[in-house]
Amino acid sequence: MSTTLAPRPKNEERRIVAVKRTGIIDGKQSDNFSIFCEMAKELTGFDYVSFSLFDENYQCGIASTDGNTDEKSERHEYNICSYVLLSAEPTLIPDLTQHEKWKSHPSLQNEDRWLGYAGFPVINKDNYALGTFCLLNREPLALNDKQITLLKGICERIAHQIDTQTEQKEITAETVQIALKSFRAVTNLEETAELNDFLSLCSGKRISKTSFSKLVEFDLATYEDGEMVLSEAGRSLLRKMKLQPKVMKKSIIKTQNKPTFLDELLGEL
Repeated sequence: MSTTLAPRPKNEERRIVAVKRTGIIDGKQSDNFSIFCEMAKELTGFDYVSFSLFDENYQCGIASTDGNTDEKSERHEYNICSYVLLSAEPTLIPDLTQHEKWKSHPSLQNEDRWLGYAGFPVINKDNYALGTFCLLNREPLALNDKQITLLKGICERIAHQIDTQTEQKEITAETVQIALKSFRAVTNLEETAELNDFLSLCSGKRISKTSFSKLVEFDLATYEDGEMVLSEAGRSLLRKMKLQPKVMKKSIIKTQNKPTFLDELLGEL
């Protein structure tokens, strides 16, 4: 196999940072993304669908319709999906044997070959092509306009899910740091046992009388109608720790024609 590398996007260095920031590669997250592959397969009739992320050297499988998610393919000149990263528009090749560039692809010499190809870039909110959503078929096969629009919507949903997961991971880490710092500022304790008791009480879990007494000593808890609850100081600390619940918004997928919710997209199948 050729050792010549496939061309890289102009923002490759920053793109790689964005990919690694997600923490998804080697993160065993197939279950979080396989539904999108199955949806696309039902929607289009293609034999195989996969979602991959690209680090500096490899196309890394995340989810697919055959369940094989551990494959890593070098980003060499014959890796067609590598070229999908170069454009915001999909790469649609109904028949690889008729394509000027790819008709001499080494894989076409095999009996077990793929002929129909469609590759969609998965682009995050910061405009980095993190990976690809690719469809393969044993026989030549083309997508119609409606299928292309819906597949773009699926890719936007995948990108949104990645962005959300990444933000939640980073917010969680920051929140834990803030919570620990805020608790230590009030109690001057380096141990985490009392913090664990405080968080347990915040979430409505029962704690021992001994543990509760320690929180009372720091004016973080009190009895109210015979129940163990946070004191006013405890509730104030909770706000400082940024652990108050927030309202979650329903996610929207943007398609070419209009916004649509995921359940509406599922209704198209």
